[in-house]
Amino acid sequence: MHKMRSMNNWTRASNGEFVDVHRELVPYSHALELLETVEKEFNVKEYCSGSNAAGRWIFQIFNEEFVRELAHVINTIVKETNNEGPVLEVMSGDGRLSDFLNQRVERKIIATDAKSDRYNIAYPKYIERIDALKAIDRHNPSLVIICWEPQWSMVVIDIVKSGVPVVWIGNPDKCGHPDLFDLPHLRRRSRYALSRHDRFAAKEFRTDIFLFNCDISWFEN
Repeated sequence: MHKMRSMNNWTRASNGEFVDVHRELVPYSHALELLETVEKEFNVKEYCSGSNAAGRWIFQIFNEEFVRELAHVINTIVKETNNEGPVLEVMSGDGRLSDFLNQRVERKIIATDAKSDRYNIAYPKYIERIDALKAIDRHNPSLVIICWEPQWSMVVIDIVKSGVPVVWIGNPDKCGHPDLFDLPHLRRRSRYALSRHDRFAAKEFRTDIFLFNCDISWFEN
């Protein structure tokens, strides 16, 4: 067990577990400090697989700067395309990303997930249980968000080929299908992307925001 060393250590909850990094949206510096501590004193993958104070499964580690950047990207795409549909998050897991984006995105966000038993995820009731492609047919979104598509899944390839703008977040070596990146895309090279597969002390960060069916000129101002 990874017990608390000091009551003054903010990285630990009162029960000795490392705090849930997604309990609230924290600054990048706080998230990085927490994960560096977890890496040094415990194990990042175990922490992200439920060994944290909330028992939460975590793939991408959200922080204030990352969410602010992502919201800017989403708002820009919605404005430039002038589509009227909602923003749709598919494969949303516990919906935390949509929660964090909600007050920052200028469009209704609908979070959906097939709610597979593959992961021990506590799905809130407001997450609509529906397959990703069926969700797109139902909601006719202006934009689709996917964060950590399961590895070897080809669903997003079909979504991209439908023509809808797609915001894909993750590590191309650990999620999604390699063929996805044969399709035209833009890469943000975010300074604030953190994930369960990063090496924090070594500053080796493996994830990013990738955009499909988007024009680079939209982001030049």
